[in-house]
Amino acid sequence: MIRKELQIIKSFGENIESIVTFEDIAKKEEELGFPLPEALRELYIIFHPDDSAFTEKGSLIPLERLKIYKRIFWKDTEITILPFCQYERYGYGFEVSRYHKSKDNMSRNNSEDPEMWGLYVLPETPKEKKHLSGHAVPCNQSRLSQWIVEWLGYQQTLTQPSVIAVNRDKVANYWKSMKEFFPNTFYHVPIELLSRHRINFDVNFVEEPSRLLCGSILYSSTAYFGGKTDQELEQLMKQMGFKYIWIKSQDGHPIFNSVLPQPPQKRELKSIAPVLHFLCEFAGIEGKGVKEESINRAELRLENSLPLPMVEFYRYLPSRFYRSYNVLRPLSSLKRSKDGKLNFLEENQAVYHWAAEVNSPFLYRRANNGVVEWSMYGILDGFLAAEFLWALACDEELGLILWEFPNFEPEMLGKGGKLNPYLNPIEDVTEQIAVGNTRKLYQAMDGKAVALYDSEEQTLWFITKNELIQEQLEKLLRYEAY
Repeated sequence: MIRKELQIIKSFGENIESIVTFEDIAKKEEELGFPLPEALRELYIIFHPDDSAFTEKGSLIPLERLKIYKRIFWKDTEITILPFCQYERYGYGFEVSRYHKSKDNMSRNNSEDPEMWGLYVLPETPKEKKHLSGHAVPCNQSRLSQWIVEWLGYQQTLTQPSVIAVNRDKVANYWKSMKEFFPNTFYHVPIELLSRHRINFDVNFVEEPSRLLCGSILYSSTAYFGGKTDQELEQLMKQMGFKYIWIKSQDGHPIFNSVLPQPPQKRELKSIAPVLHFLCEFAGIEGKGVKEESINRAELRLENSLPLPMVEFYRYLPSRFYRSYNVLRPLSSLKRSKDGKLNFLEENQAVYHWAAEVNSPFLYRRANNGVVEWSMYGILDGFLAAEFLWALACDEELGLILWEFPNFEPEMLGKGGKLNPYLNPIEDVTEQIAVGNTRKLYQAMDGKAVALYDSEEQTLWFITKNELIQEQLEKLLRYEAY
């Protein structure tokens, strides 16, 4: 079914041969009690779980470890899922059957190319134990064969020796250039069938004159280009006219976000409750997070008081926002690691983790590679205030408008700068908590707009409640910035 596509993807990586035989698959099918779809059989026959293609955003579950999971869906329906790949606590697989409690009957999925689902295979909370989100993770449901090819092509892109990243939202001719330079796709869907297919990953490749890959997750603005050498990618970007950053380099190019900011000076933590209250009112939410008894239980379990800004952060942020952008660990599962750190937040692309310490004002960051140790990254209060805003701004249901200010230069914010007169601290606090951090919050238009400046990326974002306010703010700032 997808053997040809899998062989092409494999040709871009290593030549680790699978040790799985058709007899092994037959034995597993007998154990499970149902036949595996053809696309999944082909995946195990061609790819070994130790292939480097499975070292980035998800691992292939070895054939011998495949097992079914049951989860509640739509209250009276129990779904049986067989996940075959896993990333952190989450797994991806296909529906085997469903049991309808009200009708007391079982329906089995006999499709040779079933739909994909996502579920927690290592749930930590009661909510996670019941959760199925195949409609949202990675972002759409799709057929098994299509998902395997797209996902694996994306994974193979990230494993190339040289990798660069491009923000496709900032490239006016991105799609036109892609069609010109990357005409091939691993999974072709005929035009007449497009309405029935959903895409999770955009993956294209070219084999002449160089073997290059381009992959991205549909909902992400970042596209990754992978090749065998830095020179090939540099030449490609020159031809396409794209601005880019290095993710992997063999020739010593600076890697994006690899250089940490200067360690901050120790200072007393400030309360961020006034800022969080302001942001809740701005976004139109009540700001009801965990209850006091949950905070007390966590502190009793940790045998220490949590840092004040962290307590306020959990107290104000409703749980529905825990995964709107970065992934926040629930307070109920917060625990101290062997090195004493409280690992509470993971970056949405799973590149970094952030942690705090009891009796300390510092924030720590660590690359998610199991090698790099924690490094001092900032002060907890200012980081959490900015993270709170980011969680609200990225929630689709709130309908806030997030936009990057064009042609921004950092000196615009300084004394005498063009934007300085229009931006003010929030509750007279954000100026203080910005000390020692890379991000700073402002309000504009008497609280109708909020701004976030990231000195590390030298980027300024505005968040507004609706398009009318956005237009008013753009009109206000347009003549000053240009």
